[in-house]
Amino acid sequence: MTQDTPTDEDGGMNRRTMLAATGGTAVAAALAGCSTLLGDSGTQAQADDADVPDEPIQAGLQTFTEGAAAVLGLQAQYGAELAVQRINDAGGIAGREMELETVHEADAHIENYTQFVDEGKEVTFGPISSGGHAALAPEVESQGVVNVSTDGTVTTLYEETVDDPTYSFRFQNYDVMECVTAAREAVSRFGAENIDTIAGINPNYAFGQDEWKFFELAMNKLVDGGVETVYEGFPDLGATDMSTHITEINNVEPDVTFSSQWGGDVTTMMNQAAANDMFDNTQLVGTVLYSAVDELERDVIESAEAVSGSRNWYWDFPNRSRWAPNGDTFSDAREEWDIVPTAHFMSGYGAVTAWATATAKLVDVIGGWPSQDQIARGLEGHGFYTPAGYHVMGTGHQGKSNAFSGRMEWSEDVGAAVLSDVNAYAPQEVSPPEGTTAEEWVNSW
Repeated sequence: MTQDTPTDEDGGMNRRTMLAATGGTAVAAALAGCSTLLGDSGTQAQADDADVPDEPIQAGLQTFTEGAAAVLGLQAQYGAELAVQRINDAGGIAGREMELETVHEADAHIENYTQFVDEGKEVTFGPISSGGHAALAPEVESQGVVNVSTDGTVTTLYEETVDDPTYSFRFQNYDVMECVTAAREAVSRFGAENIDTIAGINPNYAFGQDEWKFFELAMNKLVDGGVETVYEGFPDLGATDMSTHITEINNVEPDVTFSSQWGGDVTTMMNQAAANDMFDNTQLVGTVLYSAVDELERDVIESAEAVSGSRNWYWDFPNRSRWAPNGDTFSDAREEWDIVPTAHFMSGYGAVTAWATATAKLVDVIGGWPSQDQIARGLEGHGFYTPAGYHVMGTGHQGKSNAFSGRMEWSEDVGAAVLSDVNAYAPQEVSPPEGTTAEEWVNSW
């Protein structure tokens, strides 16, 4: 479980503690969300003496900027833009400001990355899509320009697709982590003795199939005697009619229905489920239902009483009054983009932060601007703060952070859904140890 921080004007940390915790650099403190603590750190003087180019850092981000997936793709873009803004407000990385170009990822993941490299980008971020990330990662290894993915969370990426990566990294927790979180939540909230049957409605591509596989596997391990799967449906990404799947759920009335639908697909599924009384016949548990928070109406939220994961960040846990970086980031997102920020906002913010804090630290260590190889090695095992807490980029290039889940409720104060009764799970509770595949780990329970 994460630990709440005592209240004070800097969110529970004084200047000395914060600078020490972030590695002593102004940009690291700014990205942790504590800009009020910036100032005369000694490490900034070291950076001033380093051999660093004069020109701004050129960076590229691919994410969904249009269509149903833009519900969360734009969140990632806004998060990345806020991180860049905070870097530049803090004086840049060793004096170099960042310039970020964003393109629509569509189905052109390799083409987008190659174009960024040809344009001289020093780092790239994204994509959102799991299938796109699996296609992109080998190209990143071939081209040798570091990419830190915002999402693209398919479990097999660093187990099979690129099992010995050098330049490809992923900030966001991956599928097995949020599926095990969802399974533990279902058993904890409703009782293993009350769950005999499960069903699934998941998107029909690598991500949805991967998430359903690990939820089903985990439930069969967590419930004595196992569970019976009574329905599994895979609507196409962006489908406008999910009535067939909802009718099937109503016919079989499973104790728990699991869904990894995200963004606009959540809105479609939950609106049609509410209209056809599906929530009277099953309990909905999802991994990223909250990704549609800005699109869901009050009557749908109240009828569903759904349980949703929130990947590695929920903006009010710890409470904003007790952890100022959460409160400041929530306020910035509301004021600048008029949104309730989600875990995908943090995936954009965190991907930039991982690269920026590792690079700033390397400038201090080597006394000059690091090469792509040096940045790649510096990211391995790198720990850093964001408003979401403390993150570690594993030696296997997979970021691991606390995973969050709570019940979706309507809030008059926010004018949207919030998560109540939030639980946090440490990475050790929901992910395999380094060197063990996710399937081996779950099967070992």
